[in-house]
Amino acid sequence: MQYFHYSKNIFFSQFILDLVILITMFFYFLTVQYSDFDRPYTLYLLLESHYKSLILLVACWYFISYNVGLYTISRFNKLGTILQKNAYQTVLLSIIVFAISGFKSQELFSNKLSLLFLLFLFLFTFSYRILFFIGLKIYRSRGRNCKNVVFVDENDNTHSLIDLLLRRKDYGFIPRGSFLVGIEDDDEKRLYNFDLKKLKRFILEKRIQIIYLSLKGSLPPEAHKELTYLAQNMHVEIRFIPGTVYDSFNSLSIQYYDTFPVLSFKQFPLDKFWNQFFKRIFDIVFSLFVLVFICIWLFPIMAIVILIDSGSPVLYCQKRIGFKGKSFKCYKFRTMKPSKDNDIKATVKGDDRITKVGSLLRKTSLDELPQFFNVLLGNMSVVGPRPHMVVQDEYYNDIVMRYSVRHYVKPGITGLAQVKGLRGEINSEEDMQKRVIADVYYVKNWSFLLDVIIIMKTVFKVLIGDKKAF
Repeated sequence: MQYFHYSKNIFFSQFILDLVILITMFFYFLTVQYSDFDRPYTLYLLLESHYKSLILLVACWYFISYNVGLYTISRFNKLGTILQKNAYQTVLLSIIVFAISGFKSQELFSNKLSLLFLLFLFLFTFSYRILFFIGLKIYRSRGRNCKNVVFVDENDNTHSLIDLLLRRKDYGFIPRGSFLVGIEDDDEKRLYNFDLKKLKRFILEKRIQIIYLSLKGSLPPEAHKELTYLAQNMHVEIRFIPGTVYDSFNSLSIQYYDTFPVLSFKQFPLDKFWNQFFKRIFDIVFSLFVLVFICIWLFPIMAIVILIDSGSPVLYCQKRIGFKGKSFKCYKFRTMKPSKDNDIKATVKGDDRITKVGSLLRKTSLDELPQFFNVLLGNMSVVGPRPHMVVQDEYYNDIVMRYSVRHYVKPGITGLAQVKGLRGEINSEEDMQKRVIADVYYVKNWSFLLDVIIIMKTVFKVLIGDKKAF
């Protein structure tokens, strides 16, 4: 209950501060709007003339914020998420602002002042949210507003989560102990043999707010049920640690047929028409910009250099697997000597097939530039999972779980895995698993802002070079 009130207070404090900024900016720009009039306008007269507009703006701000999730409190919020929500809030409110000016017989703001009003509203509200975000991180890092948690059972991911919570103190979770099956109690290491009565006492003594239950561990299903009932009766939140990061239950949503619950897989963001539409428009505009302003002069230079270094052909076309598992011809600048193995053998570090110029092109990723033609053709996107060779795709699709999820979106010239350093030689199944984890995250969490961030990081890596590229 204490943390509910805390979150409630944060919600209302942000909402009230937003209203103060909105109302202050509203009256300030009204005084600017009517500053050239002969008749002096007092605050009372402005309110009397435009109070209906103010009420409408305040009401719309609230309803828009509710749908955007502007005040949703999460310990795992990122600055990018805050920026995205704040931008959506302002853009949607702009429709109301211009609509009011259009419907009123007496203009609210001129077009220029309307734009300035929205710009300053965004800057002020976003700026204090940044300060609030940083302040809350520091506050939690110092042990305030923290939640006591306990871990029950273990699997391959349990210790990774414990290490993460211990390392990221700004999340505000304090691991108080672990209850495992078939061990002796060790107070120093905070390890205890699992027993429901003992766990119940521990929850009361340590004031535990969250139980993390590891799935696919040593506890039988009956114990899971008993633990769930215990958590419910003690009003303690219970969360589940998947046995593998590929567990499908985190992709399920519940629907009700009358009162009967049915589980189905959630839609991915790019399953929605408007997200597909805007991503495609962005791909076309961005690709045309790169081709017209960069490639038009860079391509001839690169072609000449390749011809001088290793002769023709300049371009290399290879079959890759793309959207929904369909193959397509992927274009690149040729960086390797012609060989019958190029389509079946992956590149390795120190590969003698790579030419001198090809090594430079690979390190700077300039060999990928012709793929902007693939983007225009609709085979690829600017951002997405990198397409693999057909033989690699067939091989890893059989041994890496959820590998095929990466085909739910178009492959990209760059991707989340690449900007996180997950590129280059694949030495083990684990190397591919890490890339697939990043690709699956991208598919499930796509946003336009995420694409922009990946592009910016890619440009930075191109300028400084990537050590993992060869």
